[in-house]
Amino acid sequence: MEERRYNPAGSSDMSRHDGALALAEQLQSTIEVCAGEVTALAEINSGSFNVAGVDRCGERLAELAEPLNPDVVEFVAVDPTITLDESGNRSETQMGHALRLSKRQDAPFRVCVFGHLDTVFPADHWFQRVERHGDVLRGPGVADCKGGLVIALHALRHLDRTAWGQQVGWEFVVVPDEEVGSHGSKALLAEVGSACQLGLGVEPALPTGDIAAARKGSLTVHAIFRGKPSHVGRAHAEGRSAIRAASKFVDRLEDLNEGGGLTVNCGAVRGGGPLNVVPDFAIASFNIRVLTDQDHLKIVEETSSLAAALTASTEVDITIDWIAARPPKQRSAAMETLLADAAEIGTRLGDPVIGRDTGGSCDGNDLAATGLVNLDSLGIRGGGIHSEDEFADLTSIPTRSAIMAYLIEQAAERHHTK
Repeated sequence: MEERRYNPAGSSDMSRHDGALALAEQLQSTIEVCAGEVTALAEINSGSFNVAGVDRCGERLAELAEPLNPDVVEFVAVDPTITLDESGNRSETQMGHALRLSKRQDAPFRVCVFGHLDTVFPADHWFQRVERHGDVLRGPGVADCKGGLVIALHALRHLDRTAWGQQVGWEFVVVPDEEVGSHGSKALLAEVGSACQLGLGVEPALPTGDIAAARKGSLTVHAIFRGKPSHVGRAHAEGRSAIRAASKFVDRLEDLNEGGGLTVNCGAVRGGGPLNVVPDFAIASFNIRVLTDQDHLKIVEETSSLAAALTASTEVDITIDWIAARPPKQRSAAMETLLADAAEIGTRLGDPVIGRDTGGSCDGNDLAATGLVNLDSLGIRGGGIHSEDEFADLTSIPTRSAIMAYLIEQAAERHHTK
């Protein structure tokens, strides 16, 4: 879709960079405060399906955001997430609430700042504690993306002090289900994205400190196999093994990884039962990453063709259920300008950032599909995300907050003086 909102015309000036440097220096003296804010969020378990925990995290974030004096504070119910039960049937799971904060909704230039409350660590996961080692925090979600939420708070708090900040409207939207595809939040993101001219997301920076540019699209698909049971000893030949068909399906679909921009990963297989019975049921679940819309169409066609061929050869019925999808996010001229702005401000702050293409996907993909140009990984430097080794570098909060604040100010100036 054509990007229609961010005007790349114009240039930066020294006063803007002086302001960014002053903000970074000011925040250096508040590292202890920032560390406490990240810890306060990360100590609340907010695994995607821990609804109570996600909501508590949203409430705590709203409390931390009170100094922003938002005009609107909303806890928004999102649509249920589609899941597959043990029998291969679709079911709906209600998620926590999104948090939406708004200020100056009638401003002619509006920014969508976005992030998420949820993590990949469920309520019963052992990785719950936050520990500090010097300037490094270790704990669930400290990088992905609770450190980024704190960066957003400080960037927005400072925005009113910039030359154009009082003329900027903003929406700070924090969804409850990003880690499971934001299925329930897509309508909210589309609504907010359509009302804004610029998007800035606080997903964690890449491990190098660089930020994501183009991103692959992400697809979730389940293949459901229904065969015929039989006694292994007396009538093995009469059975039709769902597990054997699933094994062939997984092997052949993963063979598509051998080249191009397509990534196929079977992350879970379940099924079977007593060992003396030919298994008549199995599910293979995949996450697939695609570089282009053409790759998306290709993998859907390949998957359907493979299912039909194996159904014919194995006499096992195979059903393909596409559960969730995020479109690829492509580079554009407007994105390149944003990347150049971020790199220039970061270099002057001693925290250079480079835009690099990545196979990861996030809400920035969905917002880009609405036509909203955005950078989505302006969050904290860290690593080990989605693992028990997750960590966040507290020293990156001052400069990343300054980069975000002055990206907004620069974009606002361009909008008002074009």
